[in-house]
Amino acid sequence: VRTDELRRIIDYWLTLAELEGGTLARQRVRVDVKDVVARTAAAYETLAAQNEVTLGLEMPDPAYPVRGDPTCIGVLFDNLVTNAIKYNRPGGRVCVRAEQQHGEVVIEVADTGIGIPQAALAFLFDEFYRVRQPGQRKVEGTGLGLPICRRIATEHGGVIEVESTEGTGSTVRVRLPAYPESDTPEPGRHA
Repeated sequence: VRTDELRRIIDYWLTLAELEGGTLARQRVRVDVKDVVARTAAAYETLAAQNEVTLGLEMPDPAYPVRGDPTCIGVLFDNLVTNAIKYNRPGGRVCVRAEQQHGEVVIEVADTGIGIPQAALAFLFDEFYRVRQPGQRKVEGTGLGLPICRRIATEHGGVIEVESTEGTGSTVRVRLPAYPESDTPEPGRHA
């Protein structure tokens, strides 16, 4: 277990180093956020079940395309969904919702978990910062996931916001520029 934790820390450090060098997003292609989130949710069904958390998706549109690096977008939602599961409570719920509005794809990861104290919200995206609450069960982590998420969102021209009520739950909202309709490839041409 300790080896896995050290490996995760090293992976996060390497990711941060790549972000600092501006090399993490190596490509800018059409990425369907709906597909990325659906794969992420499927990958974490077991973790959700182990934590007695229900995981649901509310994405009524057929697609939510953005321009970005598929790996980066995957890392972003992987982190947000796992946090929502890990910081939840037995019998809780995680819901990922998406919509398109005003040239943006807006994705919310909402949970019915333990919430975040108001005083901690200002520090959530600081490297190595971890919220410690009395009576909270031990949750593994490095304090690097959310800073990486913010970097990915920013690098893709977007923003990430957090709303939380202690004891009730949290909602993390990611706004990314929608893939421009004018960039839709003609038949036989790839983006």
